[in-house]
Amino acid sequence: MPRIKTFYDELKIERDAKPADIKHAFKEIAKVYHPDKNPPEKQAWAHEQMSRFNFIFETLMNPAMRQEYDDIVRRYEEAPPAPRSRRAEREETAIAREYALVSVEIMNLTGKYRNCRIKMAIGATVGSIGAILHLVGYLTRLLENFPVVFFFSYFFALMGGVMMVMGIADYFGRGQYRRRIDELEERRSVLRQRMFEAYVS
Repeated sequence: MPRIKTFYDELKIERDAKPADIKHAFKEIAKVYHPDKNPPEKQAWAHEQMSRFNFIFETLMNPAMRQEYDDIVRRYEEAPPAPRSRRAEREETAIAREYALVSVEIMNLTGKYRNCRIKMAIGATVGSIGAILHLVGYLTRLLENFPVVFFFSYFFALMGGVMMVMGIADYFGRGQYRRRIDELEERRSVLRQRMFEAYVS
């Protein structure tokens, strides 16, 4: 059965490499291709190379993504597709850019989905401290000599209230966030497969 060039070959490791081996190989690659290791005139090239190796590293370090990639490699080796021209560089760049944007949106929505209770707790704490400081200063005149503290009590109470409202909004939007995350994960899976196929073909 013919063997095609794979991500493992790119990192110069075996196909059954352990995570520690993958990390070590990636660090060695980064010493060569990282933009900080290259002169100004090669920055664009270095960024492109590191973007590629970051994707390879992310793929091989994630068990589900690695299995998905291995399945595509196996399929191409068992039944090689008819020769075709390599996807246009512009299109490949667009796919990689969309993959990055989708990944960032998933990360942001996941943060909102998971952190709503933390936001509410922090908001309640900060708002309560601000309100207590303000109330103590107003009722006892203890803060007359510290006008800055009295002023900031307003600020903390306001910020705490805003954070609480944001946390509550995120909490009630969790179902919507979850649906959107699922949609984005599905889109990312399609993009990932297209990137895998571009690399193995």
